[in-house]
Amino acid sequence: MNCVQINNSQEWHEHVMSNQKPVVVSFFAEWCAPCHKLNPQLIQEAEKNLEKWQLCLVNVDNEELYDVVQQIAKAQIPSVHLLNRGTSIDSMTGYSERKTKSFIDKVCS
Repeated sequence: MNCVQINNSQEWHEHVMSNQKPVVVSFFAEWCAPCHKLNPQLIQEAEKNLEKWQLCLVNVDNEELYDVVQQIAKAQIPSVHLLNRGTSIDSMTGYSERKTKSFIDKVCS
């Protein structure tokens, strides 16, 4: 599986900051309706691109990741960020199928 739910700072460091592959991080909340449309689309794309990038999901309501959420997502959800070895390369906020497809196309190129 090419999708990891990040639950604490150790997992954040291991799967995002230290990853040799680019990482797409989706910041979401259970109560966020657009997130429920976005994450399945991202998971499907991640499974098709196993060798190119990894998907990590971060629940913004997880207190253990408060600092990460504040630093990167800045209280905007859904918020998707492309990171390479911990450095932000690109990001997208909000959800539309077209915008998500365009973001994924950039990630895969």
